[in-house]
Amino acid sequence: MLGPVRRKWRVLPLAMLALLVAINAFLIVLLLRSQREVNAEPTGQITLTGTLPSEPAASSPAARASASTSPNPEHSSSPSTDQEVAVPTRLVLATSSKKAWRATVGDCEKDGRVERSTNGGKSWRRTVKPALGPLVRLGVESDGNLYVLGGAGKDCSIRYIAYAKDRATAGQTDKPRDLWYRDPKDPDRIHGTGSAEATPCKGQHVVGLASSSRSEALLVCTRGSVMVTTDSGKSWKGAGELGGTMAVAAGGGRYWVAGTGENCDGVALRSLALSGGKISSDRTLCIADLPLTPGQIAIDVTSKAIWLWAGNKVRISTDAGRTWTSQ
Repeated sequence: MLGPVRRKWRVLPLAMLALLVAINAFLIVLLLRSQREVNAEPTGQITLTGTLPSEPAASSPAARASASTSPNPEHSSSPSTDQEVAVPTRLVLATSSKKAWRATVGDCEKDGRVERSTNGGKSWRRTVKPALGPLVRLGVESDGNLYVLGGAGKDCSIRYIAYAKDRATAGQTDKPRDLWYRDPKDPDRIHGTGSAEATPCKGQHVVGLASSSRSEALLVCTRGSVMVTTDSGKSWKGAGELGGTMAVAAGGGRYWVAGTGENCDGVALRSLALSGGKISSDRTLCIADLPLTPGQIAIDVTSKAIWLWAGNKVRISTDAGRTWTSQ
């Protein structure tokens, strides 16, 4: 009787050892599987090589500034920079703190509209009615006559018309000279004061153009690139970045840009100095509570006044931007 019992106790340790070995093997299999799952690449992962696509427009400085002041915060997708910083549809020409012209520029199928104020922007009255569009420049001749530059006829070719004080046509030509202007048919093409023509904003559009002399001018592109020329438009060079710019002007010995600005709930206005082919900002003003609508901002600066037209509001400063009248 003792022989079978001893054999039974001898077999039992072997069985337990086999069971422990099986459990250890199972645990090792689970450990290896978990490591493979952690180290495995996701199914369908694509390895990118070469040049990555360009950044979305909202990642550019201009789009970020514009998106932060978007009038519709519920809009989930960011428009492109060129939509946020639109090509202006307005012009302002000031001659004093009380007198100015302004214009909605129109296009090649719709004439622009010119209005005049003599009371500091309190009221505006339509004066001359040029059959031109888009209007690309307003100016004053040496004898005080207003001139208008814009597209004429079905081919939208350039036309210069001057008006006497009684609104009668004082002169016109389709070959204007010694003037800076944007081509009516192609607003991204810039005509210098000589015979030079150029398209400085490669891959972008021109937001605004301003000149300080016959040989020097500055423009800003829709993604904030600043281009300058010192040879009447024969060549253009990059001079910096001004993201969020919506309007450009020259006056008082400086260049001026208006648009979005950090910590500015309204229109930010910056005065610029140009030295050594590079721009530097003298100061930034914030004109609060003005609508910041792309394409609907225009500025002009004289030796005694700054005029700013935004939305349906006109603001004027006669003390270098420290205070503003509201019209």
